[in-house]
Amino acid sequence: MASVSASHLIIFVASLVIAAGVVGTLTTGVERVSSSIDDGSLDVSQQIRMDMSVVSDSGVEYPHNENLSVHVRNTGSQQVPIERSSVDLVLDGNFLSEDEYSLRDANGDDTIWRPGNVIEIEIDQSTLEEDRDYRLFLTVNGDQELFEFRTES
Repeated sequence: MASVSASHLIIFVASLVIAAGVVGTLTTGVERVSSSIDDGSLDVSQQIRMDMSVVSDSGVEYPHNENLSVHVRNTGSQQVPIERSSVDLVLDGNFLSEDEYSLRDANGDDTIWRPGNVIEIEIDQSTLEEDRDYRLFLTVNGDQELFEFRTES
């Protein structure tokens, strides 16, 4: 009988060790998933707080031999630095490099794009051809806006 008790004790201790290992692994996995969800929710929260809308008139034909000025209002609740690294521009499928456009505060000389304020994006005229339709995608913190316009001769 003593041998049966000893073997049961060994099996019981082994099952406790295995159970502790499983619980430790599951706890680590749940912590990682929870951390990932927290990080993802912060990213989504930042994207939700950023919203913008193009206030320039897309129905006007823009001269191809002048710089194009696009005015964009911050309609979200997040402030964004007025820097070229904050804005991504894609003109007809081509990413515009930082030397092909400039940014400035249309309301004054602020360096922060505050909610309700308008920035002016000025695109170098050398990137535009005459009598052509264009699509300009603006991206700031995950928020995208489309501005379609036409150049004249």
